[in-house]
Amino acid sequence: MLDKKAATIIGLQAILIVVLFWMLIFYGKDEYEDFRIEQEEEIESINRVTEKDGISTVALSPAVQQNSGIKTAQVKALSYQGEIKSFGTVVALDTLINAKTQLLNLKSALATSQTSYQQHRNQYVRLKALNADDKNVSDLAVQEALALMNYDQTMIDSKTIEINNLKSSVRLTWGKSLATLALSNQPNAMFSQLMARKNVLIQVSLPFSTPDPKNGDIVALTPLNSNNSIKASYISAATQADMNGAGKTFYYTAPANNLRIGMRVAVEMSMAKNARNNGVIIPSSAVIWYAGTPWAYFKEDHHQFIRKPISADIEVDTGWFNPSFSADSEVVVRGAQLLLSEEFKYLIKNENDD
Repeated sequence: MLDKKAATIIGLQAILIVVLFWMLIFYGKDEYEDFRIEQEEEIESINRVTEKDGISTVALSPAVQQNSGIKTAQVKALSYQGEIKSFGTVVALDTLINAKTQLLNLKSALATSQTSYQQHRNQYVRLKALNADDKNVSDLAVQEALALMNYDQTMIDSKTIEINNLKSSVRLTWGKSLATLALSNQPNAMFSQLMARKNVLIQVSLPFSTPDPKNGDIVALTPLNSNNSIKASYISAATQADMNGAGKTFYYTAPANNLRIGMRVAVEMSMAKNARNNGVIIPSSAVIWYAGTPWAYFKEDHHQFIRKPISADIEVDTGWFNPSFSADSEVVVRGAQLLLSEEFKYLIKNENDD
């Protein structure tokens, strides 16, 4: 009997303890949450990124740099002269040939209208003189002759406008030089070779940092997956960009041989001896890619780093040649990705604050 009563008392005590525990949790959670928030607010997060004139600067103390494994190196100066490697595409000439055919048809129609106008004008002058000489011909005959002459003049004006618009369209699409070759009244050996399919037209893309080619310049073309090199001669600057490559575009012509319309070709061009560029080598280990653009972090003083875009047009053995940086520049060769994360962590934080 006593054991049963003791068990009941112990059970009631256990229930009371559980109830008191949950009451403590229920009434104390708000105070705990307020305390936690207060503590977090007291802990000030370190802001290592500042922004001025749209440029973000990451500042890390020497101790943090050492603990994070960030390492920098001074860039090496280089006077570059070598081969420029790029790509090109064999271009279809259908629209240019069609434009030449259309121009010939318009010129033929214009010549016909001009001949007709001269005939009707002579007839009008004769009839007008007869009409003035005691009405030897009727006024109606004179008016009909004038109407025919005016119609011919309208056709002349219309064909002239069409010819000028066609020439302007070809110049805008193909460039002034190539348009002149294609639409010239005089036979042109280069364009005749293109029309006969003995030669082809290649649109070549060259880096922005390279000088524009001149008449007589030669590049070497190699069809992709081939070892046969073909010499191509410069024609003129192109007006359309290469959608598969970056840089300035130019037209070259080369023997057709194994080249086909739409074929991609590798391009190699030797820079002129007097076209040496002075610049620096950005090491491969310093380059990070973001939004399809190569970047590197440059050290401004003992603890500040700024991300700057670099050029990846000219690749050398240990990195990329860049003519736009000083030889005194110092870049991050290890830990650049960490700096990028730190920079964008700051940007995300600012967006959340807004």
